[in-house]
Amino acid sequence: MFSHTVPKKLLKQFAYDDPCTKSKRLWQYQKGLPPWRKASPQRATAWDGHFADPANAAKEAELELRLKQDFEDPVNEFIESIDAAFTWNPEKVRLLTGYITILFNRSRARRAASAENARIKIEALQSLYGNEDRLAQVAHQRTKELIERGVWLTRPVTKRDVRESIKQQIAEHSRPDEAQRDYIQALETMMNFRDEAMRNGHWEIITTDAAHPFVIGDAPVVTMERTEGNLLYFAMGFARPNVEVFLPVSPTACIHAVPRVTRTREVQRPSVIEVNRAQAAFATKHCFGSINSPEIDAVLQPQFGSIRLGITGFNTRHIDYSQVLFDILMGRRPRAA
Repeated sequence: MFSHTVPKKLLKQFAYDDPCTKSKRLWQYQKGLPPWRKASPQRATAWDGHFADPANAAKEAELELRLKQDFEDPVNEFIESIDAAFTWNPEKVRLLTGYITILFNRSRARRAASAENARIKIEALQSLYGNEDRLAQVAHQRTKELIERGVWLTRPVTKRDVRESIKQQIAEHSRPDEAQRDYIQALETMMNFRDEAMRNGHWEIITTDAAHPFVIGDAPVVTMERTEGNLLYFAMGFARPNVEVFLPVSPTACIHAVPRVTRTREVQRPSVIEVNRAQAAFATKHCFGSINSPEIDAVLQPQFGSIRLGITGFNTRHIDYSQVLFDILMGRRPRAA
């Protein structure tokens, strides 16, 4: 089943009328290649098995339907009207918050990050498996919990018991399809998540003219932080201090959401070039636009592929996951290192 990572309606916003095919087409920008004029909004970001669930063959179609009904269709009712004169209200902000959250998480870039997540799980389990002192503490904690629950024990839980349990978890999380399982679970979790910081933040529309348009990448929700020295850092977490969120919705309009997070400096409206640079940085492979522009191509080319979610952006290397796992097993609130 071909699943759309970027909604067709959103892609069509960037399409032009091609006189040769007599249909809507996109100019496709790609690393190391000249712009190509025949990308179809119907297929440009459709991927076979993207939302497939290894544990449930019916889940893929269910997810597609829910994405359409709960997130795409309500925003499609007004997406064409998002321009300089757009009228904001609480309901539109609510709908766009969910739309942007899911659009970030449904991308191929986010799915690729699940492979890194799966690797981190295994490393945390392996670290605990080889730590004799922590195994003993976990065994003692398990014994204590079982006694408190009134379970009759013929012997205490041992390090060997804990090690065997961890071994089974390592095997379970080492399946070839573990990354896809992780991705589907994360996507379903985010469908029920409400980003109150973004919803309660400041929203505006950045506009431009048709001769200097925005492009849209195959991972179109981008984040950045501007330093006091006017340097831009892409792929900052949605809850990070000073983060800003962007989504181009047409060649001449881009949503700029400023979440309600800690801010230590004044927000500066970004330029079209800065937004387009971020689109290329986040893109897995392509950016799409309404025109063939050597100037745009020159902006995009150096940025393509510079952000890989989970590795060079949105990574969690600062967290000691072996410690987090140990804290959970010990019945403590996990501590991020």
